[in-house]
Amino acid sequence: MTEKFTESEVESQAIDRYHEIAGKVVLADEVVCVDEDNREVTVMCDPPAVLRIERGDLRETAIRWTSSNLCAPIYGISVLEPHRAFDFVRPSHVEGAVVSKKAGDLRPARFEVASPEMQERYRNARGLDNEEVGGCGPPRVPTP
Repeated sequence: MTEKFTESEVESQAIDRYHEIAGKVVLADEVVCVDEDNREVTVMCDPPAVLRIERGDLRETAIRWTSSNLCAPIYGISVLEPHRAFDFVRPSHVEGAVVSKKAGDLRPARFEVASPEMQERYRNARGLDNEEVGGCGPPRVPTP
């Protein structure tokens, strides 16, 4: 199969998508988190989690090539509202649309940009503490 897009075209699309969402409030139904054993886990959020996409280095976020030759962006986040799905985990990032040079879009992002009303409501909101395990849920009880 011949390539539908060049690497440069895919990267340009990824950069454009990044600029469309960086700093925006999003509603995510899938969030990658870190558990208490420092392992990545993907949690499903129903209802969707209210997050902000944080600005970051384009080469570390928007333009990430996998060993399978897919552009698979990840975006750092701030959690804006507590969510039960985050009990006992630290939210880390959301995954953007996965793009292949051969086929174009393969998998859509698992989040959507929130309404203008929500953008305004959370415009100056600070993110919740993501550093502590369970920072968005009940406090972790130390093991004796």
